Amino acid sequence: MPQEIKLRPHHGLCIQFFEGKGYDEAFTLNMTQIIAQLETENNLINLTPDCDVLCAACPNNMGGVCTDNEKVASIDKRTLNTSGLDIFRKILWSEYKKLLKDEIIETGRLKEVCRNCCWSRICLVKGSEQLRSN
Repeated sequence: MPQEIKLRPHHGLCIQFFEGKGYDEAFTLNMTQIIAQLETENNLINLTPDCDVLCAACPNNMGGVCTDNEKVASIDKRTLNTSGLDIFRKILWSEYKKLLKDEIIETGRLKEVCRNCCWSRICLVKGSEQLRSN
């Protein structure tokens, strides 16, 4: 039985475009380890509106609350609305990853879903590259 991991909905997109950059070394290391775990173990994802395993090492996590919570909550909401899922949904990582790719990345909705994210320029470039290679 795969381990259950809490994940903010938009983090399923962040993971797909991560390239080793982050807020600091601790954040980058945590992100790298979580991605490796998801890719090798195909964990069960529990979509959460709160800080998750990636937030654990984020400098914006202040006692379990994101200092940018309003902004990231809006990205979470757009991710859920576009993918057709609900908060607290449990789904295998491989299925979630494919759903986000099919419904957001390959449909060109990434720019809209992630419109107010400071990292979106990286994702948009990588997303365009993925679309061209398909």
